[in-house]
Amino acid sequence: MKLLGIIGGIGSGKSTASELFRRYGAAVISADDIGHQVLLLPNVKNVVRERWGSEVFGEDNEIDRRKLAEVVFADEKELAHLKSLTHPLIAEEVQRQRKEHERNGTQLCLLDAPLLLESHWDHMVDVIIFVSAPAEDRWERVKSRGWSEAEWKQRESAQLSVWEKSQRADIVIDNSGDAEHLQTQVEGVFRNV
Repeated sequence: MKLLGIIGGIGSGKSTASELFRRYGAAVISADDIGHQVLLLPNVKNVVRERWGSEVFGEDNEIDRRKLAEVVFADEKELAHLKSLTHPLIAEEVQRQRKEHERNGTQLCLLDAPLLLESHWDHMVDVIIFVSAPAEDRWERVKSRGWSEAEWKQRESAQLSVWEKSQRADIVIDNSGDAEHLQTQVEGVFRNV
């Protein structure tokens, strides 16, 4: 099985590209989805409550990811602590899903992991795909999620630069055009990797 990793700046269209790969027949492992599930684990919730208090929890007694993000993205040390708590659990589940796809005979699998390089998970993948999009397009997409420009910049500054990510990729997909332009490129990559 070939495992592709997909990266890009926040709002570049990684999820859209991943969905297109899925439509063409690739299995997709979403590190973000796994991360959301990790935050539901009782032991993780206990550590989060001890470290950051009940203020980062919602009325449903679950971690409010937005409130937690406000705390951890404001302080590199706190973000590093959260990553040390969650990333090993995410990596373990990524590997479990990868092995399951291999057992099921999957030919092509895509790891959608925005922090693939930062988490040093690039050794897990055979090919790294970078989804490129102009900053103004990425900002429009992020704004539609309800983020402020300060939130976007703060989160993006916690990652490798878009330029560095593009330099470390094996393939660059340009998402500055319309949906058809993106689909054509994804199909080309899917057929040729």
